[in-house]
Order: sequence, then C-alpha cells, then structure tokens
Amino acid sequence: MILPRFHLFSLAGLGLATLAAVPLRAQTPVFAEDFESGALDPAVWETRASPGVEVTVQQALAAHGKSALQIHYPKGKGRSYAFIVATHVPAELRTHCFGRAYVYIRGKMPAGHDVLLNAGTAGYPTSNFLELGASGGKNVMMSYQQNGADVPRGETIGRGSAYPVNRWFCLEWEFNDQPDHIAVWIDGQPAGDLSGFTFTPKAVTVVAADGTSSVTATGRPPAATAGSVPAAAPALAAALPGSGLVKGFADFAFGFRAWGGGAKEDFDLFYDDLALGSQRLGPVQ
Repeated sequence: MILPRFHLFSLAGLGLATLAAVPLRAQTPVFAEDFESGALDPAVWETRASPGVEVTVQQALAAHGKSALQIHYPKGKGRSYAFIVATHVPAELRTHCFGRAYVYIRGKMPAGHDVLLNAGTAGYPTSNFLELGASGGKNVMMSYQQNGADVPRGETIGRGSAYPVNRWFCLEWEFNDQPDHIAVWIDGQPAGDLSGFTFTPKAVTVVAADGTSSVTATGRPPAATAGSVPAAAPALAAALPGSGLVKGFADFAFGFRAWGGGAKEDFDLFYDDLALGSQRLGPVQ
C-alpha cells in the first residue's frame, strides 16, 4: 500500500531574527499533507463521517499535483458531517497556529450554519473548538463552539466576506486560544476577524413527563426516569472573557458539516495542500 506524504518539520533551530527576515511566501509548515500518495494514512488521519457522506482522495481535480481530498455531500442530506482529523500534531501548535488550504467549492453549500475546518479538544464533534465555516452557504463564518460533554453549550460568531465558488482559492487562517482569536485570508486578502469577545453559555428549558419544567446550563436534558421531576437546575455560568476557552488544540479537523436542513443539490468540497505552522504560511511556491 502506498501511503500519502506527510511531513513534520521543526522551527526550533530558527532564531527570531531569522524568522523575521523570511518573507511570507517562504514560511515552512510544521505539519503538511498534499494527498499525492492517493490515500489517507491511518497513522496520521482519522475519518469521522455520517452515513451517506463520502470522503475520498481523488485525481480528477487538484490544485497542485495530481490528487486532492473530496467531501461529497448528496442532495437532500442534512445535519451530517464528514471530516479527516489529525490528532498527533506538534506541541507547538496546541495553543496558537496558522493554517493554509487550497479549497474548491463546487455547487451550493446548504443554507444555514456550515463547517469547513476547526481545531479543538479531543473527540470532535463533541468537543470545544475554534471553527472556520460558512454562514448562509456563502460567507466566511468564524466562531468559538462550546459543544463538549458535560459543559455549558453555546457559541460566539463573527462573519466575513464571501467565499469564491467553482475555482481553487488559497484559504489561510489563524487560530489562537490565548486570547481566543480567529483571522481569515482568501487569496492573500483579509476575509474575516473574530477577537475581543466574551462567551455566554445557552440555557435550555426541559419539560418533564409531569409537565413541570426546569432549566439546565449544560444545554443537554438531565437524566430522569419517566414521570419524575428533574432536579433543580444548576446556576447559569456568567459570561466568560474570550481567552483560554478551548484549553488547547488536540484535534485538527478538515471536511464539511451542515447543521441545518438538506442540501438543495449535490455539493462537493475539495481540499489540497493542507498545512499548519507557527507563522503565517502564504501560498504554495
């Protein structure tokens, strides 16, 4: 079996003066995947997908070389996801990192809240993470998503410019957890920024079998037997400053998720030349 090329680099030997002198286009990633082997290495990538959503490495369309990742989302499919997830990235990327991917959007993304990529705690999609997605199937959407088990749920959202469609474009991003910050560039131009925010978890009303209700701060119904009254709800957490919310990046996920209804038509999202680094990377040379 031919495995895909996967690269790990170290910047430890480069001094600050050297890094400052290196132009943006010459930055070296510490993690990269070009899909040129034609397959996903299971030692590098986990595939997490709902039934009916396809994840393949194909050769019909690529930004560079001969291969790229394809996520196929069929017409009528909704509330589903498909991602490749890297869980063993270098420690230097766990709090602050930059990313780059060449992306091709073919067809119309489902309207509503869509997800392209994210970095967060282990166990995605049940995790806390910084996310780069789409709003209304068109525009850049940046968010902090608190969706871990047994924690108050909620999100903080910012929106940016429109994504190009039906062509390859260079998507770059910055994820920082201290303080929490997302910046986005498309083809080298600023496309969105989310920073200086606070996070307030959501409350959910839970109705018991006997008709009584309570509120839970976790966003998930408390366990209760039929006919019982839920226990008193915990106090809602106060708004939190946007710093250290994720508590470190363990999973790096690339793919597609539609939180809303079904896709109006077959939709494909392609990724090529994925890279992560401790400096902004710039385009492939």
